[in-house]
Amino acid sequence: MANKELIIVASKGTAYLLWLFWLIGFAGVHRFYSGKPVSGVIWLFTWGLFGFGQLVDLALIPGMVDEKNLKYLALRGSNPTPNNVQTVVVNLGGQVSGQIPGQISFPDTASLQPQQLPQIAPNPQSDMVTILKLAQNKGGSISLVDAVIETGKPAPEIRNLLESLCNDGLMEIGNHESTGAVIYRLV
Repeated sequence: MANKELIIVASKGTAYLLWLFWLIGFAGVHRFYSGKPVSGVIWLFTWGLFGFGQLVDLALIPGMVDEKNLKYLALRGSNPTPNNVQTVVVNLGGQVSGQIPGQISFPDTASLQPQQLPQIAPNPQSDMVTILKLAQNKGGSISLVDAVIETGKPAPEIRNLLESLCNDGLMEIGNHESTGAVIYRLV
């Protein structure tokens, strides 16, 4: 494809003309033409799904023909839409040189510098103290849900923290007497 023109393998007009074969008893011929032989056989033996499928195909023919043409072009290794190319440019803090067509430029955007947000280091000590105070205020025992709600941290992180408190001998794991739920008790 040196001149990059679109090769049409199947035409919509021909498909619509073949659709008319339904009127003389040969339903589904347009489906064979559009590269759908299995449904073409079904249409042939059921008179276009008793006419309903044949009527629906009036709306589906353009898509079937386009699909066949795109498959043909893809098999031949050509680009089916050479003029419809979208480009995504991601600038990760570097300078942009040149102008992208259709891009709106702002004169003061070149002076903007990427800014670093302050990183807050997690303080497991304060979470431990929060959990221990929570247990003290709730009569000496808490559940995982209580600790997650109080700290606002994810459950796996709080579970690890509770297990480390148990390993350090500050809490013990048990079950609630009436519900059987897992609870953590102050020692």
